[in-house]
Amino acid sequence: MRIFTIGDSTMKYNNIYTYPQTGWGQVLHLFTKNEWLVEDHAENGRSTKSFIEEKRFDKVLEKMEKGDFVICQFGHNDEKIQDPNRYTEPFGSYQANLKYIAKNVIAHGGHIVFATSITRHKFENGVCINTHGDYPKAMLEFAKENGYTCIDMNKLTMDLYTKLGEEKTKKFHMIFEKNKYSNYLEGKDDHSHLVYEGALVIAQLFVEEIYKTNDPIKNCFLDLNQKEAIDYEMLKD
Repeated sequence: MRIFTIGDSTMKYNNIYTYPQTGWGQVLHLFTKNEWLVEDHAENGRSTKSFIEEKRFDKVLEKMEKGDFVICQFGHNDEKIQDPNRYTEPFGSYQANLKYIAKNVIAHGGHIVFATSITRHKFENGVCINTHGDYPKAMLEFAKENGYTCIDMNKLTMDLYTKLGEEKTKKFHMIFEKNKYSNYLEGKDDHSHLVYEGALVIAQLFVEEIYKTNDPIKNCFLDLNQKEAIDYEMLKD
């Protein structure tokens, strides 16, 4: 039984070559029940358009079996109007692509859940602001009109960042000085991509919010309000 994640770099599985960058889909397995496998198919720089046109979505469909789940988060790159290979109009081709994705997941016996794009680390006057234009709204409206669950990760992350503050939330992103990591000797000042700590916090936000719904995907995840029985005596050194 599998949960497939499709989306962009903020969700993507990273390996040692891009460490410490970590997508929130990469750590989602930490919140799942043991029988569920998370397959992360999110990819850097992709929009709904390029993910479909590059046949990446087809590869997910080929693997899907009846009863599998798909979590879909796009928007970061759909908004890149300067790139015709990725750009979509929020209330036009973007929503059309979401419809295409949902229709095909269902046709293959799967169940789809949508998630709006997570926020970038961008503040004005102490408040984390929306940098994704109408794309979160377009996804939420599409999901509501068609009866799909959509977790508003954009709002959830903006609210969390505003609550914690600009400085405290820098640690969630690829923002660090020179020589800290061998992969990035020049340092990074990247306010879009996550490190492990940020990915973990955001994955938890998703799971906590999905538990407030009646969506069947909630049964794949641990109930974070109930602590699992752990034999702590066996953990002692």
